[in-house]
Amino acid sequence: MTNAEVAKVFYTIAEILSIQGENPFRIRAYERAAQTIESYPQEVSEVYAQGGLKALNSVPGVGQELAVKIQELVQTGRLSYLSRLKKQVPAGVLEILQVEGMGPKRTLYVWKTLGVRSVKQLEKVIKGGKLKGVPGFKEKMSANVARGIQFRAKGGGRKPIWAVWPTAQAMVDALSLSNLCEQVEVAGSLRRMKDTIGDIDLVASSRRPRQVMKVFAQLPQIARLTASGPTQSHAVLKSGVKCDLRVVKPEQYGAALYYSTGSKKHNVHVRQIGLKRGVTMNEYGVYTGTAARKKKLLAAETEEAVFAAMGLPYIPPELREDSGEIEAALAGKLPRLVELKDIQGDLHMHTDFSDGTASLSEMARAARTAGLKYVVCSDHASTMGMVKGVKSGNMTQYLRMIERARKQVSGIQVISGLEVDILADGSLYLSDMLLKKVDWVIASVHSHFRQSSADMTKRLITALEHPSVKVLGHPTTRKITKRELIKFDVDRVCKAAKANHVALELDGAPDRLDLPDHLLRRAKDLGVKIVIDTDSHQVSELDFRFAVGQARRGWLEPTDVLNTLPWSKFKDML
Repeated sequence: MTNAEVAKVFYTIAEILSIQGENPFRIRAYERAAQTIESYPQEVSEVYAQGGLKALNSVPGVGQELAVKIQELVQTGRLSYLSRLKKQVPAGVLEILQVEGMGPKRTLYVWKTLGVRSVKQLEKVIKGGKLKGVPGFKEKMSANVARGIQFRAKGGGRKPIWAVWPTAQAMVDALSLSNLCEQVEVAGSLRRMKDTIGDIDLVASSRRPRQVMKVFAQLPQIARLTASGPTQSHAVLKSGVKCDLRVVKPEQYGAALYYSTGSKKHNVHVRQIGLKRGVTMNEYGVYTGTAARKKKLLAAETEEAVFAAMGLPYIPPELREDSGEIEAALAGKLPRLVELKDIQGDLHMHTDFSDGTASLSEMARAARTAGLKYVVCSDHASTMGMVKGVKSGNMTQYLRMIERARKQVSGIQVISGLEVDILADGSLYLSDMLLKKVDWVIASVHSHFRQSSADMTKRLITALEHPSVKVLGHPTTRKITKRELIKFDVDRVCKAAKANHVALELDGAPDRLDLPDHLLRRAKDLGVKIVIDTDSHQVSELDFRFAVGQARRGWLEPTDVLNTLPWSKFKDML
């Protein structure tokens, strides 16, 4: 089984257990293991083949119990435990659980009490007023659930980037290892690092395209081919995602990669510019003239050459949305986008003091190994009971834990911090006296998501004006494809952040990527500083890949991001 398939099994188990009222920490263990496996650089089937159960047990977040289950999946292609669980909960009920506002208790109620077994049935029940007067389903809550159903429908089957990326990369790696391709890359919206993906586009160059197509057809990720030709194939993957592969000659690779990367609007705009210069472009190259006989190839081998032939400097893939990048390129004003290598520290991570799975020492060592120079320990100070975390009575214990980690881990700076809840009125969960005891305070909304725009704006600005707050955490609170953005006046909040010297966060948790790209760009325009964090809860989540991709889509440069500062300058700023 592929990593994506193993992860899907664990996600499904977590969903069923949540409906059954299982211990939340056990549910979280399955979710964390699924996230780790999904992004793990090696197939767990290979890990098992090389080292058995012991090797599986060493995969972060797995442990002995889950290692045994992975072993069964690898050996048999199925899991008896999941089969037993599935007999207890209909598949449609699991879809209901995914609707924002439902949660395990409400899902269990509509299923067991009202016989609701699908999202469509749930929608009918709400429209029919059958939930009026039912505890937990007040009029406002029913409206929120109805909005959640509409939000899911708008997604059109798109999947978050983190759920698609590992599969696409595994396919690229397999094609590369075939030694049939001179080059092979992901294209489309995945290469542009969009936060949601409709399908996977792959582009390869080869002198033996038919053999490449044979290898592609046999990849373990593929469920079935829907079309196949000598230079192009279409498939449906086991995950349900569609995948296209285009194979061209090596001398045509740049043109094919550019064409397949898109976006469509960007490509059309560039072609219009080319026509004014007397050149045309397609997936095979850039040509002079329009008459077929008089066409002369100008460029095709590299994207840089393709752009130059169109009279443009190279435009990074993340910017290719026809949102001003072409005008900026023509004016010589393209941004020097932030890169992974620019990130010097992680300012938001959790440990086992709250809802993380690793100690601060383990997290700090992993961050040091990743090349970071400083980290903030920012465990939760929250009203949410399930995250434990910092309360009024254990601050001294928390600070001692941080001090121990500083002594145990050399070569990296460990900063004391908190992620504190913003309450409904904009006040913070902990007292001012306790907040002053740490160096870095992230203020975040974790409840009351459906306040009016006016109330939410006032709530956020109140938090931004608190003298201890350094960062507004995951400002829109979104969960990609699961929870929509809270409503607030973006410009007023940005201006308040700037006035109070508070940064806005780009939370790099793959299911958040919050702020979204368009709001990052607006914050940049208004002069607000950004911090790019992982919001990691275990060692394997110390990954800035998707967050930096999102930052680049938001036109961010290193100077826009606080944690690109070296420690000496960050310390002074702190």
